Amino acid sequence: MHRPITSMITLLSRKSQGCIGEIVSPYDLTVAEQPFFMAIQHHRGITQEELTTLVGVDKAATARAVKSLEQKGFLTRRQDEQDRRQNRIYPTEKTLTLGPEVRKQLLCLNNQIIEGITPEEADIVSQALIKIEQNFSKIKQSAGKEAKK
Repeated sequence: MHRPITSMITLLSRKSQGCIGEIVSPYDLTVAEQPFFMAIQHHRGITQEELTTLVGVDKAATARAVKSLEQKGFLTRRQDEQDRRQNRIYPTEKTLTLGPEVRKQLLCLNNQIIEGITPEEADIVSQALIKIEQNFSKIKQSAGKEAKK
């Protein structure tokens, strides 16, 4: 008998978070900060709202991560010149220096977890996971609409 997909997702998530934590902790990063740390390197000048959407978490989680990363010297916030209510987020030199090494180690982890899987199988898994994520989004949207009724 197959395990339910949701159980497998939960199990894989826990294992993934543990491995990622081991990779990023020597850099004074947490698992929760890691996606933000990676995103700001590739999206310099992003707003906090855009970062929330990109990483796929709630606004409170983004605010906590941004505050922590700023305190640790990984990012700076600058007021947007066109819209003074907005802050733009930029990586610091520290982030730009450490980022490639962190990325390299995360890619190595990715390669380790797909060991023994053919490129075709990896594509199928990736496509299936994208569909699952889309279905989760639909479920969440439906629940939000029901709550408003």
